[in-house]
Amino acid sequence: MLKVTRGLCVRFLYTLFFVFLIGIIGSSWFKMVVGADPKEEAYAFAKAVESGNLAKSVKHFGSNVCRCPHKGGWGAYLIYASGEEPNLAFMVGHPFSVGTATVTHLKNNVAAAIPWQKPEDTQVDLPLTFKANTYQPLFLPLAMAYGQKMTESELAEFLKDPDNGAWKGLTLRLRPSLKPGLTDPPKEPLPKSVDEQFKPTPSSTLATPSSNDNEAEDEARSEEAIKDALGAQATAYLHAKDPAPVVTAAGAVVPADKIKPQLPRLQSAVLRLHVVRRGAVNEWTIYHFGLIDPVLEYADGHRVALEHYLRPSTKEAENAARQLKQRLEQSSKSEAK
Repeated sequence: MLKVTRGLCVRFLYTLFFVFLIGIIGSSWFKMVVGADPKEEAYAFAKAVESGNLAKSVKHFGSNVCRCPHKGGWGAYLIYASGEEPNLAFMVGHPFSVGTATVTHLKNNVAAAIPWQKPEDTQVDLPLTFKANTYQPLFLPLAMAYGQKMTESELAEFLKDPDNGAWKGLTLRLRPSLKPGLTDPPKEPLPKSVDEQFKPTPSSTLATPSSNDNEAEDEARSEEAIKDALGAQATAYLHAKDPAPVVTAAGAVVPADKIKPQLPRLQSAVLRLHVVRRGAVNEWTIYHFGLIDPVLEYADGHRVALEHYLRPSTKEAENAARQLKQRLEQSSKSEAK
């Protein structure tokens, strides 16, 4: 009888131990996943981008529907060769400082059968600082960034007012240097699981579907479709290219080492991330991003806060909404009196 009682006690203790162990594991999982902070995902993503590890960086992407790659691959956001704007190629593998993140929880109307399956959307703002003594990406004139030759006078006009048309190819114009080859596809070997996401695809949805597997022919067909629809000039800004030369009035090429010190550099900006998860039991992922409030700095320390970094339509809509809000507030105050 004593042996039976002792055996039952041992079994009870073993059961209690495993329940306790499962409780600890469950509690840890709850804190790590269900209680995860989207800020931590934003910090981890920024760290992965800074490390230059493309395979690690691209795995942070995903949507609230699935983890399906962005058209052309999530990797399109990390390399110049894709021509995707906005783009973080100028940050990949380069040092920068990250300030304190701020999170805004966004509402969505997606219904879920089970509460913890409801998708969650947040906006995370990461303040970025680029230091002159370590790394500050150059901000190139539009023509130069898309492989079009410029004159010294055209460069001078840009240097006077880099804010003019700054939204055009904004992040694709930010370059680590003026060296050729930066806009080429990545040469590093990538795991098969992410390799396809870094292969540039035809740049336009105007192209007709084709069963031809030859990417070069598909690309040419895409550009022809754009020319037919929008004119030949429209194809000049399809792909970010190696910096084109600057020439004097006499046609002589100005050496790149004389051009580089004159160009403004990115001193700071805010990386706005759309961080999502498909439900409380899923991990946070990066769905989209944008670069806002960019500030440029010249070699002499003079800084310029870009005001026209958004498409005009977007800026106009924001101004209209702000003016409407002010009118409504003024109207409410008048009625209150």
